[in-house]
Amino acid sequence: MKNIIKLVAALTLVVSLASCSEEFIERPRPLVMNEDIIYSDANYIESALLGCYSAFKSSNPTFMAGLAYVVFDSRGDDIVNVSNPVTMQRTYEMEVLPTELENGRIWNYAYYTINTCNIFIDNLTNYECEKVLGADKCKQFAAEAKFIRAYCYYVLVNLYSQPYCLNPDAPAVPLRLKGLTAAGNNDCPLSTIGQVYAQMLEDCIPSDLVDAPETYDGVTRASAAAAHMMRMRVYMAMQDWDNAIAEGNAIKGYSLAEDVSTLYGVDTYKNKEMIFALPMSTQDNPNTQMSAAEYFSAKATVCWLDTESGIMSQPGYFLAKDQRIAKLVSEPDGNGYQYSMKFVDYGQKLDWLPLMRYAETLLNLAECYTHKTDGTAQAKANLKAVRNRSIAPADDVFSIDNLSGGNLTTAVINERRLEFICEGMRGIDIIRRGENFSKKNSVIDLNITPGDANYTWPIYKVEKDYNKAI
Repeated sequence: MKNIIKLVAALTLVVSLASCSEEFIERPRPLVMNEDIIYSDANYIESALLGCYSAFKSSNPTFMAGLAYVVFDSRGDDIVNVSNPVTMQRTYEMEVLPTELENGRIWNYAYYTINTCNIFIDNLTNYECEKVLGADKCKQFAAEAKFIRAYCYYVLVNLYSQPYCLNPDAPAVPLRLKGLTAAGNNDCPLSTIGQVYAQMLEDCIPSDLVDAPETYDGVTRASAAAAHMMRMRVYMAMQDWDNAIAEGNAIKGYSLAEDVSTLYGVDTYKNKEMIFALPMSTQDNPNTQMSAAEYFSAKATVCWLDTESGIMSQPGYFLAKDQRIAKLVSEPDGNGYQYSMKFVDYGQKLDWLPLMRYAETLLNLAECYTHKTDGTAQAKANLKAVRNRSIAPADDVFSIDNLSGGNLTTAVINERRLEFICEGMRGIDIIRRGENFSKKNSVIDLNITPGDANYTWPIYKVEKDYNKAI
């Protein structure tokens, strides 16, 4: 905990020296920075907020900019992970221990980010920043920090907690909502997954955030649409289909990219489909063995696509004329393995990471509508929009119009698997529905049920050592 506090303090001071405006750069700076100075200046306050985003992304080591992104696909069943001795193979094999490297990194940097956000939120009140920023801007900045905090808890509950649909009162993780700026205060009991989700809904208030502008900031910072997306995810996990549909329908101004391959690479903020993404630059990119390209690309030879038993082994999901296959899957290598081409910059690691895009909104709606007695038409329409973006109906092997009931639901789920492969979603979808983690190919053969101890990750040992309330 002492180390985390030191990191938070250091980050706050470092990022508070940064600004994007020429006017601010040219202004004389105080020789000594402290919170009294930081929270008395609008530019410094915004820089402190950007520090929350920096913590969320993290470059050295990496949190959401690669590490947590890879975790959820490694827990899933559509890639094969042979990363030994690099981190993540234990995740793929469902054998993560309380002392595991990936466990500690996820736990520490999630709570490091949460604490960074908590300190910022507290200081907006403590230093009466509304007088400096104005009421609306102060509310927006607080909402952005709360969104980041909610996203961290979203990662944590999908690793450390049983599915809400099986037991909303299952113990999850400590719910820390106040900033820690001094040693001690380590004790915090586990909240239930229901309590964590309730807090996430409270933290994501779209009306407190701005509509995403058509700029870099519109994608790289939290917007009203991103808040709606997070609330939609939470309601789907709770199987509250009506509220999930309402959140999805509230997302306006976005559209599917005509060419799915343009969603990957750099400057993806220019794409109308992107709702929330993590940018990269040569000065701010993932640390060694932490980027998505260092796991998923053909050059990495770490995680290949499971064409034996994953989604691409099923009829209709590995069609040559499907642009997701033609443009985003490599040719077989010497071993017959094929790799995702979504993230290919193995050297510089400049590929942006999409965290929320409009295709998810549509497929979320499709799934929700399959659970409504009068939702079949809407489910089909949303499914068609995403699938037919990549493959023309004339080239498809099955007709969405002929699907109904469970077959329609399965088609939506399978489309999600193909559309978002290597985008950190499959492992979350499995646990959200309370399904088994099943993997069967030439590398692994396992079937983990929600009743098995290794269905979720164990809480990191260091947390147990210092937090006597769990």
